[in-house]
Amino acid sequence: MGKFDYKNICVQIKVRENLTDQRFVEFMKTWNFTRLEFANFFDSIKGTICNEQAKRIVEFFVTYKNEAILPDKYNLAEPIKIAFDKNDISIPVAWLSFPGGGIYLKQKYKFEAYIENEYWGLVWSDGKIVKPVRVLPEYMGVITFWFSKQRKIDMEFLKRLLKDFCEYLNTDYGVIFDQETHEVLFDLFERK
Repeated sequence: MGKFDYKNICVQIKVRENLTDQRFVEFMKTWNFTRLEFANFFDSIKGTICNEQAKRIVEFFVTYKNEAILPDKYNLAEPIKIAFDKNDISIPVAWLSFPGGGIYLKQKYKFEAYIENEYWGLVWSDGKIVKPVRVLPEYMGVITFWFSKQRKIDMEFLKRLLKDFCEYLNTDYGVIFDQETHEVLFDLFERK
């Protein structure tokens, strides 16, 4: 299984809310700070980084249907190997609440998922932050699950998961698609 072999059925949910801790958003407004100034700011909030919507997303993985999608492991990138502790989700939430942050989640033999924060990431050049040129997207958070086609896929469960997650997040974007063919198998909101 894996998102890189493309033989997967994907569930994707998008949210409009910015998943970034608001203190980062305020600090970054000027786009005129050095790496040292950012490091000092980061040190001042480290251990408390959180965005409520990001937290709600991670909590959904923990509480959904008797832990049906409770991850075993998580990480910032491959390999996904840090043990996921359902009783302390502060680190995954902090990583997701970081500007341009994201988190991989995995439940062995079931799925892999990636939650990405689409806010501007930090890019440095010569010790200065590079002001972004891209326009922020309409959807500021994207949650994608990969379920391997090599295993039995319960489409009714995936549809229910999609519907429940979208209702929980009060969002208007949720689809199931075949990663290999790009065919949309189910669109909760029936976009054309």
